[in-house]
Amino acid sequence: MTNKTFFIESYGCQMNKSRSEHIAHVMVQNGYHLIEDIKRADILLFNTCAVREHASEKAISNIQKTIKDLNEISRYPIIVIFGCLSQFLKNRLAQRIPGAQIVIGTSNIEKIPQYLEEHRTNKKKIVDFNLQPSSQVFDETGYLRSSSQIFAFLPITYGCSNFCSYCVVPYTTGPQRSKPFITILKEIEKIIQDGYKEIILLGQNVNSYGLDFGLKNGFEFLLQAIDENFRGSPIWIRFLTSHPKDMRTSIVDFIKNSSLMTHYFHLPIQSGSDDILAAMNRGYTRDHYLGLVKYIRKTLPDSGIGTDIIVGFPGETETDFLDTLRLVQEAQFEQAFTYIYSSRSGTAADQLPDHLPLAEKKKRLQVLNQTLSDIHQKKLMTWIGKKVKIMIDQIEGLSASGRMTNNQRIFLSNSNFFLGQVITVLVRKSLKGKLYGELVFP
Repeated sequence: MTNKTFFIESYGCQMNKSRSEHIAHVMVQNGYHLIEDIKRADILLFNTCAVREHASEKAISNIQKTIKDLNEISRYPIIVIFGCLSQFLKNRLAQRIPGAQIVIGTSNIEKIPQYLEEHRTNKKKIVDFNLQPSSQVFDETGYLRSSSQIFAFLPITYGCSNFCSYCVVPYTTGPQRSKPFITILKEIEKIIQDGYKEIILLGQNVNSYGLDFGLKNGFEFLLQAIDENFRGSPIWIRFLTSHPKDMRTSIVDFIKNSSLMTHYFHLPIQSGSDDILAAMNRGYTRDHYLGLVKYIRKTLPDSGIGTDIIVGFPGETETDFLDTLRLVQEAQFEQAFTYIYSSRSGTAADQLPDHLPLAEKKKRLQVLNQTLSDIHQKKLMTWIGKKVKIMIDQIEGLSASGRMTNNQRIFLSNSNFFLGQVITVLVRKSLKGKLYGELVFP
């Protein structure tokens, strides 16, 4: 059969990138060929994200422009749109992008090869937004990963059962399903055999792994199984993302004694105000969160803590915002991703009163980002003069860089290294928000 080349583009989070790797694997297993030239591909697949309105609109605009540009040079590939935005907008997305022949949600993406054959046969547009998962467990396996990178994404859960009031993810992915232990261990074994040096365990909330199996501390059991089976392997293991209500001190204790686990915790706080946290339905208080931060700092002094923060949530007062600034000062984050609240239809927060003007949201975001930047600059200075281990994961021209286990990146002025190499460096200086070092021998 001809016309079997495909190109895939992903929007959004690491989970989406991993799902694109899975779909690429499924396509190849069905006789299709992945190519990197979008202008030559017979099929274009777009994996979409619905978390924020601005990003969603930008993705729609990009897809529309891509179709238009290709049509202008007499290229008419089959357009497949799938993922969270498809599940969220359903037929509204199909109507906004009439050039798409196949538009499906999140649950039946493995049917894409089948839908392509159906479209070739009857030439009709195909839509499928059924959210009912085909299995009560997360049984996705097989990923076509890039050989040019040293890390591998490995999803251990899919879906979310938390229903934070601002978030569409539970509505676009369905309830959390966990991947069986044995499947994860086999996948890790293959990743190591394939030569990757870092594994990033993924989930909307990795800490609640196994709850759908009836396991109270399933994530700890999984980490222990990984450690026991692969101890001594040349691999670093990270995980994203943790939820503060399910993050436990026992997870921190395990990581302290593991030779595989890195010392970075991404722990989204979202707000420093208890009133706003309650309105967000986050399930924890600022004191609980700060208690976790203090325990991590005490148990693993070299650890890095990252977070996500939303400003301008409906009803957020100046006092609420100041609470967030105070929490940021107490927590001293190594990394933070900040966002203006984005209203999403169908969520509980969309129905709340007192939505703030955009100008006020932008003002608060600017203040928050400056506060975080000041903290970051001061924390970088504390590394100067220290010897640390990094794994080289980027080589560009005559320079290279790598990350410590706490996720802090250090830049080097020469590239006489190879990807995945673990070296000891002496941190020499901090310049414009970056650390620079030089190779030393331990």
